Amino acid sequence: MTSISDGTFHRCGSLTSVTIPNSVTNIGHNAFHGCSSLTSVTIPNSVAWIGYAAFQECSSLESVTIPNSLTSIGYNAFDGCDKLASVTIPNSVTWMGDNAFQDCRSLTSVTISNSLTSISNYAFYGCENLESVTIPNSVTNIGNYAFARSSKLASVTIPNSVTSIGDGAFGECSSLTSVTIPNSVTSIGDDAFASCESLESVTIPNSVTSIGGGTFAGCYNLASVTIPNSVTSIGNSAFCGCHNLKSITIPNSVTSIGEYVFKASGLESVTIPNGVISIERATFELCRSLTSVTIPNSVTSIADYAFYNCINLESITIPNSVTSIGHDAFYGCDKLASVTIPNNVTSIGSKAFGDCGKLESVTIPNSVTSIEKSAFENCKNLKKVNSKIANPFAISDETFDSDTYSNGTLYVPKGTVAQYKATDGWKNFKNIVEDSTTAINNVEADNTLNTANAIYDTNGKRLPVTSLDELPSGLYIINGKKVVK
Repeated sequence: MTSISDGTFHRCGSLTSVTIPNSVTNIGHNAFHGCSSLTSVTIPNSVAWIGYAAFQECSSLESVTIPNSLTSIGYNAFDGCDKLASVTIPNSVTWMGDNAFQDCRSLTSVTISNSLTSISNYAFYGCENLESVTIPNSVTNIGNYAFARSSKLASVTIPNSVTSIGDGAFGECSSLTSVTIPNSVTSIGDDAFASCESLESVTIPNSVTSIGGGTFAGCYNLASVTIPNSVTSIGNSAFCGCHNLKSITIPNSVTSIGEYVFKASGLESVTIPNGVISIERATFELCRSLTSVTIPNSVTSIADYAFYNCINLESITIPNSVTSIGHDAFYGCDKLASVTIPNNVTSIGSKAFGDCGKLESVTIPNSVTSIEKSAFENCKNLKKVNSKIANPFAISDETFDSDTYSNGTLYVPKGTVAQYKATDGWKNFKNIVEDSTTAINNVEADNTLNTANAIYDTNGKRLPVTSLDELPSGLYIINGKKVVK
């Protein structure tokens, strides 16, 4: 007898023990699959190959001796062996299939062969009592979800041989407090450390060029992360739900920040680097501690929900490069008192500034050709709307709050009052007057002024800057004088 054929003892639920003779070299696929009463098995030194699902769902199997003769462990070989407490994979093993030890819920420790170059997908997925693991220097790849849901795994050292960490590799390892990612790693997959609730800090090495989607999402206690200059893109939801992440430095090398990246994080301030061209959907949604954000001149669009419900955002300077503001972009930014929409914006989305309860003034440039329904809904303190639109177009009656229509003042370009009073939406304003600032002509830039003094906009609001260089082109007041940049 040289092999145990496929399915030989499949679902023999009463089988409690088995002796495999030394003549056997192969244990076939599903050979002992579902032998739920089998408690132990000794595999002789003659065996070189264990087929897929060979011992799957042997739920009473407490121990197994894997011989030095073994070179291959098949897919799902020990999947669902609930009582298997420890395992040593000998150095003779060069290949291990996906899900090999998945859902071995009693497994507390594992020694991995130093001949393996890859830890397969789902290899130790759901090993909820696995406390420690040593990954040998031979490993270059940690597969998708390899250690996911190993909820007692507190620390792991990834050797310098590893070049890629797969999707979800350590996802939901809720006891993992620290991880060292070596410089050899060039790729970190999506959700690689997602929902590692105890992870407090991480340093991403210079070898990494992109941070995958959801990589650290749900890492509630992550307070410190270092992103190197090698990184050019941050994937969707990468730091979503990182409540303790109060600050982060995004290097200038980053040109792409995905959707939901910092949603519901603890960020208090952020500077977006100059290479980024778009603030994507919900990137900073529900960042309730965010008070300030610096948007560079490279950004051309602010997408839907970008700063939704950032309730402590007090001020924001939208650069002249921006051409569109998406729906709900600043919805619920309750402390935002004023906003100047720059001259290149052509569209303002529905509810873009809705429910901004402290918003008192807004300036809309002549470049705007579309303002969607409810753009400024429920802004009950909005009393000054300065429209620079020379040829007003119809807007929805619900664009502004009824309080704004009744109690606010609409300032319009010289000679356009009659047009505004005849145009749908705009005509709802009870007070429409010419903007006196539109009569200012030929104001020269005065480069001799001391710009270290306070700088104000034309509404009299002091701006949170110390230099004209920090502001878009426009009209400002410095030392009581009007200055054009």
